[in-house]
Amino acid sequence: MAVKIKYYARENTKVGTHSFYGQPLPNGTLDFESLCEEACMDNTYSVEEMQGCVSRFMKTARMNLLKGFRIELGKKFVTLYPNLQVSVKDYEDEKTHELVVATAKMLSASNAKSRIGATVNPDFSAEFARNVSWVKTDATGTPVADEDDATQTNEEASQTGDQGNSNTDDSSDGGLEG
Repeated sequence: MAVKIKYYARENTKVGTHSFYGQPLPNGTLDFESLCEEACMDNTYSVEEMQGCVSRFMKTARMNLLKGFRIELGKKFVTLYPNLQVSVKDYEDEKTHELVVATAKMLSASNAKSRIGATVNPDFSAEFARNVSWVKTDATGTPVADEDDATQTNEEASQTGDQGNSNTDDSSDGGLEG
């Protein structure tokens, strides 16, 4: 049986009142050592070997991101990439109140934010949607009595295409294939 991920209704105060969205409530945080320990279960790798290999892999990924490469973290999982957040658009001149038309020449990295972007492979996202199970709670994690999210199984969600609210029934192992 899959562990259900908790979420709660959060108000979006940026757009006014009466606008809500689902906010996942994490089960906790796995630190690097714990994740490596779990990765070493049922195989012959030591935790130290796993930590060393993963650390070296991530150091190499960081170096290549700085060279401008896209980095795949596993097949059908996550891709990291250099990301530049900068844009220009038409605006009204404060003094003359005339429209200033944006041009490509106005775009400059000096006004940008450098970030690392990440995308999740659509196949992994779809697999996650098929296997995830959600339970509605309040902000403290206490289940909400009028919960109806568990009424739709993953099979029903796949048939309706409503994978955003899919759930795992008790007969499913809920595991993600790697």
